[in-house]
Amino acid sequence: MSKKNNLKEGSYRDYMDRIAQESIPAYEPDLGLEELRLLEDVIKSNWISEGKYVRRFEDQLRGICQRDYALAFNNCTAALITGMKSLGIGRGDDVIVQSLVHSADPNSISATGANPIFAEVDEKTLCLSTETIQKAMTEKTKAILYVSLYGNAADLDNITKYCRENKIILINDCAPALFGLYHDAPIASFGDFSTLSFFSDKTITTGEGGMLLTNNVELINECNIYKHDGRKERGVDTIERKGFNYRLTELQAAVGVAQLKRKDIFISKKKNNLKMFNSLLDGLDEVAFFRFNPRGDIVPHRNIIFVPDAHDLISYLVDNGVGARTLFMPMHSQPCYGIDNNFPITEKIYSSGVCLPSAPSLTQNNIEYICELIKKYFK
Repeated sequence: MSKKNNLKEGSYRDYMDRIAQESIPAYEPDLGLEELRLLEDVIKSNWISEGKYVRRFEDQLRGICQRDYALAFNNCTAALITGMKSLGIGRGDDVIVQSLVHSADPNSISATGANPIFAEVDEKTLCLSTETIQKAMTEKTKAILYVSLYGNAADLDNITKYCRENKIILINDCAPALFGLYHDAPIASFGDFSTLSFFSDKTITTGEGGMLLTNNVELINECNIYKHDGRKERGVDTIERKGFNYRLTELQAAVGVAQLKRKDIFISKKKNNLKMFNSLLDGLDEVAFFRFNPRGDIVPHRNIIFVPDAHDLISYLVDNGVGARTLFMPMHSQPCYGIDNNFPITEKIYSSGVCLPSAPSLTQNNIEYICELIKKYFK
């Protein structure tokens, strides 16, 4: 007698079944023959744990992000947790982070034993500003977790100065902002350490994966111990710290190295797709565009518009085979945090923001179809 599965309605499996019906997905990776070639090389080597491709991937990203050191992780959350623990952030400390953010950010703070303190975002940039940080400061604030939301960045120079003057650690989660520049410097070059994500919806992907970048040799050495189960090096029995296995595999790194070879193509396509959406929807009174920071060379992670009722438009687009999504549900309203603080700007952005499909593989026909649907919806 077969057992019924215990998955409830509304489960992750239901979600995957729904998105399988979308003819234009919210995002899909662009993988090709070079990825297959390097994967074959790894398999033939018979060494699929950390090796030469992980080191190559780290070295390439260290150069791109203008950092002295880079350390690969199995995901960005692990990199955040490790970086914070290595800097002594823990129980009794407060870390400021915006409420409009992916759950990985406050969850990683909580994983260290510290308290996430939610802050408003700047309405124009969707990021923290010096002003919103100052309003959220507490006597126990030890760090600021800055997030380059949807690839954007703003006020980073002033926030860096503020953190230095007040002896506060600046963590820069630029998971969706690889290849973006702020005042001609890589976004990932800011902060005591920065982190990247290579999840399947990022500009380059390894399926899952992350990276920690810093100029601090003591920090990178400490992080390296934590990510190798607390050992100074593999093959050594002595445990220096209560660490974890946060390693990236050779298979994943090989895909990342192959993806980097086509980064300029991905960047160009994402920028051109954003321009096409803006051009085709220009003049539609009900639609406002999110304007990425003009003071930087931003690579958009998402194509974002604002409308009177985001959830209704999203339902309409999904019913017509388009993978539209909401912005991140504010963390202050999530059941696991349940904070009653008032965040009117965050709530306004969430209720009106729509993420349109943003894969480099989007065609002109795809974008024209999506825009025609939106125009039809508002007729």
